[in-house]
Amino acid sequence: MVASTAAGVPEPFALPYFRAMPLQNRVSPYGDLFRTPARGTMMGNRGGPIHNGNREIVRPFLNRRWIACVLEFRGRRRVVMSPHRYTELFFLDEATAFAAGHRPCALCRRADYNRFVAFWQELHPGQVGADAMDEQLHEERLTSAARASDRQRVI
Repeated sequence: MVASTAAGVPEPFALPYFRAMPLQNRVSPYGDLFRTPARGTMMGNRGGPIHNGNREIVRPFLNRRWIACVLEFRGRRRVVMSPHRYTELFFLDEATAFAAGHRPCALCRRADYNRFVAFWQELHPGQVGADAMDEQLHEERLTSAARASDRQRVI
Protein backbone atom coordinates (compact mmCIF):
# COMPACT_ATOMS: atom_id res chain seq x y z
CA MET A 1 0.00 0.00 0.00
CA VAL A 2 1.31 3.44 -0.96
CA ALA A 3 1.25 6.11 1.74
CA SER A 4 -0.66 9.28 0.88
CA THR A 5 -0.88 12.83 2.11
CA ALA A 6 -3.89 14.27 3.93
CA ALA A 7 -5.22 15.40 0.55
CA GLY A 8 -5.04 11.82 -0.75
CA VAL A 9 -2.09 12.46 -3.05
CA PRO A 10 0.25 9.43 -3.24
CA GLU A 11 3.39 10.21 -1.22
CA PRO A 12 5.90 10.00 -4.13
CA PHE A 13 3.89 12.68 -5.97
CA ALA A 14 3.40 14.98 -2.99
CA LEU A 15 5.58 18.06 -2.62
CA PRO A 16 8.51 18.37 -2.07
CA TYR A 17 9.17 14.96 -3.66
CA PHE A 18 7.44 15.75 -6.94
CA ARG A 19 7.29 19.07 -8.72
CA ALA A 20 5.36 19.27 -11.95
CA MET A 21 7.38 20.32 -14.97
CA PRO A 22 6.67 23.93 -15.92
CA LEU A 23 4.41 24.41 -18.93
CA GLN A 24 5.92 25.35 -22.28
CA ASN A 25 4.30 28.78 -22.27
CA ARG A 26 7.13 31.25 -21.77
CA VAL A 27 8.15 33.31 -24.79
CA SER A 28 11.71 34.28 -25.72
CA PRO A 29 12.52 37.54 -27.53
CA TYR A 30 12.88 35.39 -30.67
CA GLY A 31 9.31 34.10 -30.31
CA ASP A 32 10.33 30.60 -29.19
CA LEU A 33 8.21 28.89 -26.54
CA PHE A 34 10.08 27.26 -23.68
CA ARG A 35 9.64 25.89 -20.16
CA THR A 36 10.84 27.70 -17.06
CA PRO A 37 9.58 28.13 -13.51
CA ALA A 38 10.38 31.87 -13.77
CA ARG A 39 7.40 34.20 -13.74
CA GLY A 40 6.70 36.78 -16.41
CA THR A 41 5.40 40.33 -16.02
CA MET A 42 3.03 40.16 -19.01
CA MET A 43 0.67 37.64 -20.54
CA GLY A 44 -0.47 37.18 -24.11
CA ASN A 45 -1.69 34.74 -26.72
CA ARG A 46 -1.38 33.81 -30.37
CA GLY A 47 -4.96 33.92 -31.50
CA GLY A 48 -6.47 30.96 -29.67
CA PRO A 49 -5.63 27.50 -28.39
CA ILE A 50 -2.24 26.23 -29.53
CA HIS A 51 -2.19 23.45 -26.93
CA ASN A 52 -3.88 20.06 -26.63
CA GLY A 53 -5.82 18.43 -23.78
CA ASN A 54 -2.55 17.42 -22.12
CA ARG A 55 -1.44 21.08 -21.99
CA GLU A 56 1.26 20.51 -24.61
CA ILE A 57 2.01 23.02 -27.37
CA VAL A 58 0.97 21.48 -30.71
CA ARG A 59 1.32 24.46 -33.09
CA PRO A 60 3.22 27.76 -33.06
CA PHE A 61 0.06 29.91 -33.48
CA LEU A 62 -3.62 29.69 -34.41
CA ASN A 63 -3.98 32.94 -36.35
CA ARG A 64 -2.17 36.22 -36.89
CA ARG A 65 -3.59 38.13 -33.91
CA TRP A 66 -0.72 37.94 -31.39
CA ILE A 67 -1.32 40.19 -28.39
CA ALA A 68 0.38 41.09 -25.13
CA CYS A 69 -1.80 41.69 -22.07
CA VAL A 70 -1.48 42.71 -18.45
CA LEU A 71 -1.39 39.89 -15.90
CA GLU A 72 -4.46 41.16 -14.04
CA PHE A 73 -7.53 42.70 -15.63
CA ARG A 74 -10.87 43.38 -13.93
CA GLY A 75 -10.33 40.54 -11.46
CA ARG A 76 -10.57 37.86 -14.14
CA ARG A 77 -9.07 34.47 -13.27
CA ARG A 78 -8.33 31.59 -15.62
CA VAL A 79 -6.91 28.11 -15.38
CA VAL A 80 -3.83 28.21 -17.62
CA MET A 81 -4.16 26.11 -20.79
CA SER A 82 -7.80 25.20 -20.25
CA PRO A 83 -9.23 22.93 -22.97
CA HIS A 84 -10.63 24.80 -26.00
CA ARG A 85 -9.53 28.22 -24.67
CA TYR A 86 -6.70 30.43 -25.82
CA THR A 87 -3.22 29.43 -24.69
CA GLU A 88 -1.84 31.81 -22.07
CA LEU A 89 1.75 32.76 -22.89
CA PHE A 90 4.03 34.71 -20.56
CA PHE A 91 6.73 37.28 -21.30
CA LEU A 92 9.54 38.53 -19.09
CA ASP A 93 8.57 42.11 -19.98
CA GLU A 94 7.07 44.33 -22.67
CA ALA A 95 10.34 44.47 -24.64
CA THR A 96 10.30 40.67 -24.89
CA ALA A 97 6.68 40.71 -26.07
CA PHE A 98 7.47 43.30 -28.77
CA ALA A 99 10.61 41.47 -29.88
CA ALA A 100 8.62 38.23 -30.17
CA GLY A 101 6.09 39.95 -32.45
CA HIS A 102 3.19 40.63 -30.07
CA ARG A 103 1.37 43.98 -30.02
CA PRO A 104 -0.52 45.57 -27.09
CA CYS A 105 -4.03 44.30 -26.40
CA ALA A 106 -6.75 46.81 -27.30
CA LEU A 107 -8.91 45.73 -24.35
CA CYS A 108 -6.69 45.51 -21.26
CA ARG A 109 -3.93 47.88 -22.49
CA ARG A 110 -5.97 50.50 -24.33
CA ALA A 111 -3.58 53.42 -23.73
CA ASP A 112 -0.57 51.35 -24.88
CA TYR A 113 -2.57 50.09 -27.87
CA ASN A 114 -3.53 53.67 -28.86
CA ARG A 115 0.12 54.77 -28.61
CA PHE A 116 1.17 51.75 -30.70
CA VAL A 117 -1.46 52.61 -33.34
CA ALA A 118 -0.24 56.22 -33.50
CA PHE A 119 3.36 55.09 -34.10
CA TRP A 120 2.15 52.47 -36.57
CA GLN A 121 0.23 55.01 -38.64
CA GLU A 122 3.27 57.30 -38.81
CA LEU A 123 5.36 54.44 -40.17
CA HIS A 124 2.67 52.77 -42.29
CA PRO A 125 0.34 55.45 -43.71
CA GLY A 126 -2.89 53.99 -45.02
CA GLN A 127 -2.78 50.87 -42.84
CA VAL A 128 -5.71 51.32 -40.48
CA GLY A 129 -7.01 49.00 -37.77
CA ALA A 130 -5.87 45.91 -35.94
CA ASP A 131 -6.39 43.62 -38.95
CA ALA A 132 -3.99 45.63 -41.11
CA MET A 133 -1.37 45.74 -38.34
CA ASP A 134 -1.73 42.04 -37.56
CA GLU A 135 -1.46 41.09 -41.23
CA GLN A 136 1.84 42.92 -41.67
CA LEU A 137 3.25 41.85 -38.31
CA HIS A 138 2.44 38.23 -39.11
CA GLU A 139 4.09 38.43 -42.52
CA GLU A 140 7.20 39.84 -40.84
CA ARG A 141 7.14 37.11 -38.17
CA LEU A 142 7.00 34.40 -40.83
CA THR A 143 9.83 36.01 -42.82
CA SER A 144 11.91 36.37 -39.65
CA ALA A 145 11.25 32.72 -38.71
CA ALA A 146 12.37 31.59 -42.15
CA ARG A 147 15.59 33.60 -41.84
CA ALA A 148 16.24 32.09 -38.39
CA SER A 149 15.66 28.60 -39.81
CA ASP A 150 18.17 29.33 -42.60
CA ARG A 151 20.72 30.51 -40.03
CA GLN A 152 20.29 27.26 -38.09
CA ARG A 153 20.97 25.18 -41.22
CA VAL A 154 24.13 27.16 -42.00
CA ILE A 155 25.52 26.78 -38.49
